[in-house]
Amino acid sequence: METRQENKGIDPMLVLGKAVDMSVKVCGGDFPLGALPMRLQRIIREANDCYGYPVDYLAGAMLVAVGLGIGNTHFARLKGKWDESAILFMALVGRPGACKSHPLNFAIRPFTELDGAATRAYIKACEEYERQRELPMKERSEPHPTAPVCKRFLISDATPEAMLLIHSQNLRGIAMWNDELAGWFKNFNRYNKGSDEEYWLKLFNANPSFSDRKG
Repeated sequence: METRQENKGIDPMLVLGKAVDMSVKVCGGDFPLGALPMRLQRIIREANDCYGYPVDYLAGAMLVAVGLGIGNTHFARLKGKWDESAILFMALVGRPGACKSHPLNFAIRPFTELDGAATRAYIKACEEYERQRELPMKERSEPHPTAPVCKRFLISDATPEAMLLIHSQNLRGIAMWNDELAGWFKNFNRYNKGSDEEYWLKLFNANPSFSDRKG
C-alpha cells in the first residue's frame, strides 16, 4: 500500500505557535504570543505561571525591552528603500490594580540594573576627573582630562533639550519610561509653547532632531 506524507511542508514551529495562541485565548487574553520567538514565549508563560503577570501586559513590555536592546544598531529595510527602526511607543492600559507596572518592571529590569552599574561607575569617574583637575599639570595622568559621560538606557523625566544631550552621549538609543501615562502627557509643553507633540512624532519616525534652545 502506498503511503503519502500529508505533513510535508508543515512548519512545526508554526503549529506550536498556533497552539500557544489557542492556550492564551483559553486562559484569557488575545495577544498573538505565537508570533514571538520561542525564548520570549517561554519567559512570558513561566512569568504568568509563577507571578500571575497578565500575558498581554508582559508580552507588550517584552516588546519594549527588545526594542530598547536593539536600539539604533539595526534597521529593517522594506521594498529596497524604506528603513524601519525598532522605535516603539507602548502604553499598558487597564483598571487600577490590573497588574500593569510589575510586568513592565520585570521586562526592563536588566536595563535598570545596567543603568545602576553605569551610574556608580560614572560617580567614581567624576570623582577621579575632579581629582585630576586639581593636580598640577605635570602630575596629571592626562594634561587635559576628559569629562566622563554617563551611559544609560532609560530616562523617566527630561525636557526635550536635556534628552538631546543625553541621546548625543548614548547613540545606541534610550527609552523614556513613565510609570503613569498621564504623567507623560502632563509634561507636554511644560517648558515651551506647544512643540512637544511634534518633537515626539519626529522621534517616532526616526527623524533627526535639533534644538538651539538652552536646556
